[in-house]
Amino acid sequence: MNTYHDVFVEQLVRRERPGGEFLFRCGAVLIGLLLLALAYLLAGPFFPFFFALVVILEFFAFVYTVKEFEYSFTSGDVDVDMIQGRRRRRTQLSFPCKSVTLMAPVEGHEAELGGQFTKTVDASISKKAEGRWFIVTQREDGSRELLILNPNERLLAAFKGYLGRRMEYTLPSTHRDTAE
Repeated sequence: MNTYHDVFVEQLVRRERPGGEFLFRCGAVLIGLLLLALAYLLAGPFFPFFFALVVILEFFAFVYTVKEFEYSFTSGDVDVDMIQGRRRRRTQLSFPCKSVTLMAPVEGHEAELGGQFTKTVDASISKKAEGRWFIVTQREDGSRELLILNPNERLLAAFKGYLGRRMEYTLPSTHRDTAE
């Protein structure tokens, strides 16, 4: 295991929009148009105020439905943040690689995902996306956490350097260690 070098890898993943989001946006536009028509008929001189209010509400309805995840790997420490509306950031999970008990692709390892976890974070592109991985961590208090993500090759190589045999994956020949 080569842990002498500082490693910083960051990846931003945008959550795919399900069909429900499209329906929500269409409904928001229709409700906005109905409110504007109603305000035009009833509000008279206050119509510009209602127009501005509906435009602001539509803006927030469209912007805050965008969800992104940022994976940060810094010398063995992992942080997963959720970013909503490209403005609001919340840390979903943070752990050192020492606490990782297993990292493997989701495909073919569905049985491991059925265990008891105190916290489960799905930070992947979608539930049907290819290249999904899961990480199981064990905290000092005995609680287990599950993280599902879509790492790129740089992030996988960084994990491989710190996890070693706890990672069930062989890197492509361009990144493979010669000591193995």
